[in-house]
Amino acid sequence: MKKALGISFRERTKKLVVLTRITLESKISVLVEDAPRRKYFIQTGNRFFNHMLTGIASRACLNIDISYQPTQAEPLDHAIVEDTGLVFGRAIRELLNARQDEGVSQRGTFTVAFDESLVTVTLAFDGRAYTFLHGDVQGIRQEQVEDILSTNLRQFFDGFSQGSGCVVQIQFWAGEDSHHTWEATFKAFGEALRESLLPCPYRAGTTIGLKGTGMEARL
Repeated sequence: MKKALGISFRERTKKLVVLTRITLESKISVLVEDAPRRKYFIQTGNRFFNHMLTGIASRACLNIDISYQPTQAEPLDHAIVEDTGLVFGRAIRELLNARQDEGVSQRGTFTVAFDESLVTVTLAFDGRAYTFLHGDVQGIRQEQVEDILSTNLRQFFDGFSQGSGCVVQIQFWAGEDSHHTWEATFKAFGEALRESLLPCPYRAGTTIGLKGTGMEARL
């Protein structure tokens, strides 16, 4: 029997979210677990992108498993990265929703220095899906970083924003080497995510957005 397209969940709790999204382009499974550290399983088909996702897991203090399989379309990096961001973003949104009754921060900002590179990432999970990149440093002007195009790496943040209902703001302060600059970016993202998931009893039952509905759209 042909598998239904769209998102299906295997687990949704305050500590664990497991989901799979199937489209005509890809099948992506994501597990996000707030538990003692273990080895991650991350396989997207792109080595540098795997490395960046590992950086997020380490800095966010989450166990993350991500697997990608092509379905009917060609396995293009642009779609792989964007779809991974989207499914991962949805997993994070489910964690936030599960923690809302007790109160969760829902926003975070962090600056990471990685050798010569300096990058700040700010996240705001108020149901508004926007991504902004600021600053023109050499490290992001370089077309290629390891085995992926820089422009494709940007798609992760766009996909994450759509999947989670999050405003993603990235400020590049310094960076000459493309590897260093993007690694600082993904690590800062992970740290900002860790802050966003922290308890905040003051916000129990509410969201940081004044409309109070979080993300309304369903993927």
